[in-house]
Amino acid sequence: MSSRAVASSRAKKLLILAVDRDDDIGVKAGIPTPVVGRENCARAAAKLAIADPEEADSNTIFAAVQQYDELKKKSYDCEVSVVSGLDEEGIEADQKLGGQFRKLSSTLDIDGVVLVTDGINDREILPILQSEVPVISIKRIVVKHSRSVEESYAVLGRYLRMLMYDKRYSKYALGVPGLLLLTLGFLTYFHLEREAFLISIGIVGLAAIVRGFELDHFASSLTRLTPGGYVRLFSSLASVLTILVGLLQGYSVVSITSEYSLVAGDPNLFFTYGSFLLGILLEGAINLVWVGIAINLVGIMLHHRLRHGTAMVRSTAGLTTLLLLYIPIREFSLILSGRGNAITLVSYLLLGLTATFVLVPIIYQYLRGKKKESEGL
Repeated sequence: MSSRAVASSRAKKLLILAVDRDDDIGVKAGIPTPVVGRENCARAAAKLAIADPEEADSNTIFAAVQQYDELKKKSYDCEVSVVSGLDEEGIEADQKLGGQFRKLSSTLDIDGVVLVTDGINDREILPILQSEVPVISIKRIVVKHSRSVEESYAVLGRYLRMLMYDKRYSKYALGVPGLLLLTLGFLTYFHLEREAFLISIGIVGLAAIVRGFELDHFASSLTRLTPGGYVRLFSSLASVLTILVGLLQGYSVVSITSEYSLVAGDPNLFFTYGSFLLGILLEGAINLVWVGIAINLVGIMLHHRLRHGTAMVRSTAGLTTLLLLYIPIREFSLILSGRGNAITLVSYLLLGLTATFVLVPIIYQYLRGKKKESEGL
């Protein structure tokens, strides 16, 4: 830990903070957080170590207690605490961490934080803390392991058990391979090797999409949606479906033109007829595409209205901009297909730009006033 950073804050009250982002202390040891005080933190670390002797978070909490003892010997005004998130991590875990930390900072009246961490989630944790109180020092804990072959096997065995029994990893480490093997075996028995190969690729691709876009977390969050969240979900789905229908409608208009038939027969003709076809596509799709985007913006407005948020004003500005852009984009599609007028397009753009210049300062002043009101509270 940087001694210079701590030394510069001798007159301040410091909080030595251990952060358990995935809530092992709650899941494995059954201890609610925040935990405040040396004795409480030491008992929590001991209970977590007994529940899971290989858990690194217990070492982090012990290190926070040790740091507290060292600073107390040097006559620092400080306190030690443990906060936690949720076992699935993510945004909900960070919100819980932020709420616990804000409660601590207001209750203990601290001026700075000494963060004790294992170094894995520093990037996610630091913005949460620094938004409330300066983090003046970070102490990273690295658990030492023997380099012997036996210890290496022990560490490997621990991670294998984690893949098998931890629900966050087992569904991908065991569930997906198990489904692949079952599919391959079943279809191969009926001599459907080609179908088995294609379905297996589809399963792997689906698993990658679900994990890559965190669709599993999204699905689990649906059970915790607020009324505004359900409005946002419905409007987003309706928006996507409407935009897709609009694009399909535009394509259906393009596909019946003679120019499309020529390009389909000779792709090199795309450079000759491409702008015309794009204009026809935009003209056929723009109405439903604009409606789809508007549905999403209205959903955002209602969502923030239910939450009493100032972001509703931004959504209103987006909806207004969408309306101002409708005529210029439609005129642009006519120009691409050879039926529009450039002077008309420029005139509409200038009118829309003028309206935007009038609208943006009003919105900015409103949001600034709301921010000052919230800071005054």
